[in-house]
Order: sequence, then structure tokens, then C-alpha cells
Amino acid sequence: MYADFRCNIHPAGPQRVEYLIDWYFNKEFMMQYNSTLGKWTGLTPAGLISASVFNENPFDVLQRKEEKQLICVDNVGHALNATRDNIAAPSVRLVEASGSGGDTTLVCSAYDFYPRHIQVAWLRDGQEVTSGVTSSEVLTNGNWTYLVHSYLRVTPGGRDRVTCKVEHVSLKEPKLRTWAEHEARDSETGFLLGGACALLLGTACLSSGLMVHRRRRYSNVL
Repeated sequence: MYADFRCNIHPAGPQRVEYLIDWYFNKEFMMQYNSTLGKWTGLTPAGLISASVFNENPFDVLQRKEEKQLICVDNVGHALNATRDNIAAPSVRLVEASGSGGDTTLVCSAYDFYPRHIQVAWLRDGQEVTSGVTSSEVLTNGNWTYLVHSYLRVTPGGRDRVTCKVEHVSLKEPKLRTWAEHEARDSETGFLLGGACALLLGTACLSSGLMVHRRRRYSNVL
């Protein structure tokens, strides 16, 4: 049996500190304490029983509050000072990739950021999307920075605006990248029409030039 203790500092502000305890038994994630909830949550049948016992124990409740203060809150400043000189904001890129069955897959990539913890979410018309979303693990770049990819499968034909939102402790506000199928389609159509017009204009100018050249040549012969 072992436990993993950690403190999460919310990207929106260092004052929002969350204290977590992950409790394992026989390598199975049994239950978790979350200071935001203020209680233990059981994740297995045995964990449900243990969590209920801990939650009903006033001494355990008091102990977890004291631990949060001593382990997390009192050390936030030290943790931030240790990483502030090395902190790096993520670069974010949103691209469209072909999917299976006629669907489109959007890829949102955040890279060159430090420290490791980052949050990537998808929004459709301002509402968070969870269906059709997959993500890679946070990977190391080999230069002390990290990268992560998040994927969203969308069905063609919609007129929704899809936004990738990235939050990181280095950012004062989230980075947003937006994609809209109809805007991309209109832009592509406009590009093709512009190219066609330019091609026609170039052909017309070339034909006119050849006609003038031939007339001058004919005049010189006469």
C-alpha cells in the first residue's frame, strides 16, 4: 500500500491550490482525497468502504486541511520561484487533417512549454466538447520543454466554430485557436476563383500581346 501526495497550482492563479492524495493497494488505484471536494472518493469496492470511514472521522478531516496548508499553501511561493526563471509559454497550432469515413480530424498542438502540466480543451460555439476527443501523453522535446497533441473528430457539413483552448501556468489568459469549416471552405473557394481569374487574365494578356506582335511583324514585311 502506498500513497502519492501532490499539489496542483491552477493556471488562472497561484492562490488556487488543490491538494490531492492518490491511495493505492496492490497497485490498484483505490481512492483519492481532493481538497476541492473536501473528502475522499472511493474508486473500488474496498475504496468505497475506506473512503466512507475516513470521511466520517473528524480527525482525518482536520489532518487533511492541515496537510494542505503545510505541504501546499505554505510552499507555493517556493515552488513558483524555483520554476519562474525556466518557465516557457506554449506555442499553439491548430490544423485540419483528413479522417476516416469522410470525417475531419482537427489537431491542436501545444509545444515548447515548461513546466509539464498543461490543460487542452475543445469548445464548440463556446461550449466544452468531450465527445470525439483524444489526446496524446505529454511528451518531452529533449530540451527540457514539452509538447502535447489533442485531436477532435468533426462531421463535415456543419457551420459550428470550433476552438482549441490551452491553459498553462505561464499564461495570464488561455491561448485560443479557432477553426470554422464554412470559413475554410469559403476561403478555399475564393482562392480557387482568384487563381482562375488570374489565369484567364494572363491568357488574355498573352493573346493580346501575340496579336500586337504579329501585326507589327506584318507591317514591317509590307
